[in-house]
Amino acid sequence: MDNLSVQTETKGSIAVVTVSGRIDSDTAPALDTELTKIIGGNSRLVLNLKAVDYMSSAGIRAIVKASQAVEKNGGVVRLASVPESVNSVLYTVGLNQKLGSYASVDEAVASF
Repeated sequence: MDNLSVQTETKGSIAVVTVSGRIDSDTAPALDTELTKIIGGNSRLVLNLKAVDYMSSAGIRAIVKASQAVEKNGGVVRLASVPESVNSVLYTVGLNQKLGSYASVDEAVASF
């Protein structure tokens, strides 16, 4: 199992969350915990998934949960730099269309 890493930076009023490693049933709870903390003070999030090498349904669940929490507060979540292997999973469940998927963090930030 590759370690999961979650780092956050702020660009204006937007939280950019950079996730790296594997998001599976072992690591998704940690991602969920981190996203819950970040959502507490932010209504606009960009998830930079460039360095995610694998995402299972547990990872999708964590992203959906975060998106629902943000939307409850009138916010939005965007995806950025999604690797092809992860994008195919997100496409299958329609998540990249629902949230909006952008080629770069800058494009995702500019979409707000």
